[in-house]
Amino acid sequence: MLKRRMWLLFYSAVFVFCSVFLFVKLQQRTLMIQLNNHNLTPDAYRVVLKTKMTMQEFTDRLNSDESLSNVQVHFQDKKNKRVTYFYGIKNFPVPPMLTGNFFDDDDFNSAVAVAVVGKNYKKKLYLPKDQSYLKFQGNYLPVVGVMGDSYHTELDNQLFISPSIEMRSKMVANNYRIVIDGKTPLSKKKLTSVLGAAQVSHANRQHLLIEQDSWIVSHWKELIGLIFVGIGLLAIPFLWALLGNRRYRELLLANDDQRRLVYIEWEFFALFSGLGVLFGGLAGMLLFELDSYVGLLSYDIAFYLVNNLIFIRLISKKIKDLK
Repeated sequence: MLKRRMWLLFYSAVFVFCSVFLFVKLQQRTLMIQLNNHNLTPDAYRVVLKTKMTMQEFTDRLNSDESLSNVQVHFQDKKNKRVTYFYGIKNFPVPPMLTGNFFDDDDFNSAVAVAVVGKNYKKKLYLPKDQSYLKFQGNYLPVVGVMGDSYHTELDNQLFISPSIEMRSKMVANNYRIVIDGKTPLSKKKLTSVLGAAQVSHANRQHLLIEQDSWIVSHWKELIGLIFVGIGLLAIPFLWALLGNRRYRELLLANDDQRRLVYIEWEFFALFSGLGVLFGGLAGMLLFELDSYVGLLSYDIAFYLVNNLIFIRLISKKIKDLK
C-alpha cells in the first residue's frame, strides 16, 4: 500500500514539474516574439493621423489626457526598420538591458538626443572616456544603455533614439510609422479621440483570427507538451484504480459500507496526489522563474480537481461492481 502511495506522489510530482517547465518555455517564447517586434505587445496600435503634426504636438496630445499613461510611442523609420524614435509616459514596458538604463523622463525632456542600442551595436560604439557614443547620420549620439539578454532576437539590431525637444518640434510625425503601446491594453476609441486619428488599428494583426492562429503557430510545441502532460495527469486515477483491485476486495471483506470504502480510498488519493502537485510545483518554481503563476496554478489545480472527481466516480463504480 505504501509503495502505491509513493508511486502516486512521485508520478504526480513529475508531471506537475513538467507543466512548470512548459509554462516557462511558453513565457520565454512569448518574450522572444515581443523582443522581435520592438518590445511591443500584441495589443499595440498603429495610428494614422488625419492632419499633419509634429512629434512634439503628438506627444503633447498624449500628455493632455491623464488616462493615457504608462505608454510608449514608436515613431518607426519607414526606410530603415531598425531605427525608432521613442517617447514614453510614466511606467511604460521596458526591454531587458545588458548595460546602462533605458530612457527616463529626463531623456524625454532633454536638450540633447540620446540613444539606446541593441547588443549588436556594442562594437560600433565610440568610448572616449566614461560615456559611449554612436555615430548616426554624421552626429555622435550619447548612448545611455544597451538592450538584450541571453536570447538572439531582432531587438539586438534595434536603435532607439529619444529626440531632443527641439528635434521633436521639427520632426513631422506623419512621416513615420506611428505605433503606440501600453503597459495595459489601450482604448482604441480614446486614442482616436485624443490624437485626432484617421485610423487606429492593431499593429501586428489584421483581425482576431489571424492573431489567434499566429499565437498557436508560435507556441505549438509547448501546447502539444501541455496536452501530453494533461493526458498523463488524467491517467493517474485510472492507474491508481487498476493497481488497487486486491486492496478493494480486502476492504470489502472487512467492511460492507460502500460509501465508507470510497471515502477512505479517495482520502489517500487526494492526499498523495495533492502532495505530488505541491512538491512538483515547488521544485519547478525553485528551479525556474515565471513572471506570472496564474496560468500555471490554474492549469495544475484544474487537473487536480478533475482527477478527484474522476477518481470518486471511477472507484464508486469499481467497488460496486466488485461487491
